[in-house]
Amino acid sequence: MHSTDVDEADDLPVWSFEPSEAVAPGLLAIERLGVGTRCETWLAWWVDLWHPVVVKLARPHQREHPRAVRSLRREADALARLGHPGAPRLLRDAAGATLPHVVLEYLDGPSLADLVDESGPLAVADVAVLGCQVLSVLLSLHSRGLAHVDVKPENVLVRDGRPFLVDFGSARTLGSLQPAGSPLGTPGYAAPEMEACEPISARMDVFGLGTVLAEALTGTPYPDGDPLPDTSLTPLAQRLLADDAGARPSAADALLALADHTGAERPWPAWADHRLAATSARAVARPHLNQWG
Repeated sequence: MHSTDVDEADDLPVWSFEPSEAVAPGLLAIERLGVGTRCETWLAWWVDLWHPVVVKLARPHQREHPRAVRSLRREADALARLGHPGAPRLLRDAAGATLPHVVLEYLDGPSLADLVDESGPLAVADVAVLGCQVLSVLLSLHSRGLAHVDVKPENVLVRDGRPFLVDFGSARTLGSLQPAGSPLGTPGYAAPEMEACEPISARMDVFGLGTVLAEALTGTPYPDGDPLPDTSLTPLAQRLLADDAGARPSAADALLALADHTGAERPWPAWADHRLAATSARAVARPHLNQWG
C-alpha cells in the first residue's frame, strides 16, 4: 500500500510517492503538481514511452468515491472526443482501475496566472492571439455538445508562447442541470448564471474567457485586480464579462472580434472567417447530446 500524507490546505490525505515509486503500472513518480478536492496530479515518468507524463488520480480517501471516478471519466471522455491540439492528449484512461487515474500529455510551461504574476500584463496583440487559441478549443468542445465550465487563467498553460486549455474534469453536457445549491466552476471566475445554478451553456465558457483576457491585460488576478486598462481590446473583454449571458458574444463572434486585434499575427486566413458560422451552428444544434453531466 502506498504511503500517504496530509494536505496543508484541507487537512485531508494525499499520496506521498517517493521519487521513482510506481504511481500506477509503468508510471514512476517524479513530483506532485497539484491537489484538488477529489483528485491530485503528479508528474511521472512513463517507462515504456520513455517520456514524462501527467497522472491525475483519486486522492486516498476518494479512490472509491463515485464523484472522483466520474470526474476522471469526464476528463477522459472530453479529451478523447475533443482531440484538439490546444488541449492535452489523453494517453491512458484507467478511471475504472483499483486506483482510478488518467494519464495525460505533459505540457511543460507556467499557467497564464503565474506568467502574468511574474512578468506583468501582456501586449494587446498577444492577448488577442492567446484568446483566439483558447476560443478555438472551446468552439470545438461546444460543437461536440460539451462545455468546459472552469475556464480561468490557472487552467491555461503556456508552453513556448502557445496556450493550452487544461483540466477538463468538470466538463458537462450543454443544457445539463447543475446540482442544486452546488454550482460548478471556481468562485469569482464563474459566470453569474453558473453561480445561480442555471443549466450549463456555452456562454458560461465565454465569460471564463473574459476572465482570462482581463487577467492578461491587467497582470493582476481577476476579479479583485486592477481595472481594465484603456486598450482597443477592452470593450470586447467587457462584453465577454457581461453579467447578462445574452449580452455576451458567442464563441464564434468573439473569435472574429479578437482576430481584428491580432495585427500581423492573425491566427487564420481571412477567407476562412465565414466557416465559423457553420461551426457555431453545430454547437447550438447539439445542446442535449450525451447526458453524462
